Amino acid sequence: MSKVTLHELKIPSANFTDILAGRKTHQLCLNHRQYTAGDVLILRELDESGEETGQEMNSLITHVEHGNAVGLEDGWCVLSLANTTPLLGIRLIGYLRDRLKEHCDYTEAAYQIIRKAGSTDTQAKRTVQAGRCWVDEANHFLKKFSVGQ
Repeated sequence: MSKVTLHELKIPSANFTDILAGRKTHQLCLNHRQYTAGDVLILRELDESGEETGQEMNSLITHVEHGNAVGLEDGWCVLSLANTTPLLGIRLIGYLRDRLKEHCDYTEAAYQIIRKAGSTDTQAKRTVQAGRCWVDEANHFLKKFSVGQ
């Protein structure tokens, strides 16, 4: 039975986002943890002030190039990383954002009809406001991955 080793690391936001988006697929680092292919990095995002943001992801180490063999100083290594966040999830967020935006637009268009029917549009307005907040959050998230708005 094989055993997976987990390594918890804190990394700057820019590196975190690039790994999550699949743009950064390797990392040069000290091999003080004896990394091996098949190990999993638990990456925790740090903001500009060095505080944890609460965001984390996993990245699989697919290959380790050890130092002293290929021009790297002994004790250093290059980790090849596989992004474990599926692109389908990012696409799904974009799709859901677009459908919610449409729903908000339709609900806003129905305010007059709701009032004509003798009802109040207060709940509909709250729903639209909450929906627009979610759309803004999705846009902010997707902007990190250069996904069109």
